[in-house]
Amino acid sequence: MATRAVDVRLGDAVVRVDRHADGTLHIAGAQALVDSVGEGEWRVVVDGHAHRVFAAGPSDAPWIWYDGVAYRPEVADTHRPARTRSRDSAGNLSAPMPATVRAIAVAPGDRVARGDTLIVLEAMKMELPLKAPADGIVVSVACQVGDLVQPGVPLVELA
Repeated sequence: MATRAVDVRLGDAVVRVDRHADGTLHIAGAQALVDSVGEGEWRVVVDGHAHRVFAAGPSDAPWIWYDGVAYRPEVADTHRPARTRSRDSAGNLSAPMPATVRAIAVAPGDRVARGDTLIVLEAMKMELPLKAPADGIVVSVACQVGDLVQPGVPLVELA
C-alpha cells in the first residue's frame, strides 16, 4: 500500500509517483529502488537498469539531473494546463543551475545528433553534461571555458 501518492509535472508530462512504506517508489507504474550515494546523488534502479540521478537546489523546488537532461519537477495541479515551452527550451540549451563551464565540444556550424554532449558544466562538485535534445546544427556558442553561467541564459543555440 502506498504511503503517499503525488502527481509530478515534468515539462509537459504529468507522472504519478507512489512512495511505499518499504521505501520503494512506483513511478508511472514502474517500480524504482532508490539508494542515496552521497549528498545530492542517488542510484535509481528501474527494471534492472541502474541510473545515476543528481539533485540540487531547495527541496521544495529542486533541479533533477538525469541522463544529461535537467528537470524542474513540480507537484502537478491537474486543473491547469502545463506551462508552454519557450524558444529557450526548444532551440537553446541553458544551464540548469549556476555552474562553471568546464569544456565545450562544439563550434558554430557543427552538426550534432540527439544525445551528443555539447558542453560540460560543473556545479556543486558534479559534472553536468549538456546534451543535444535533437539532431541539429550549432548556430552559436555563447560561453567560454571558465565562465560562470546562470540558469535560463542560453549557452548554445541549435537549429
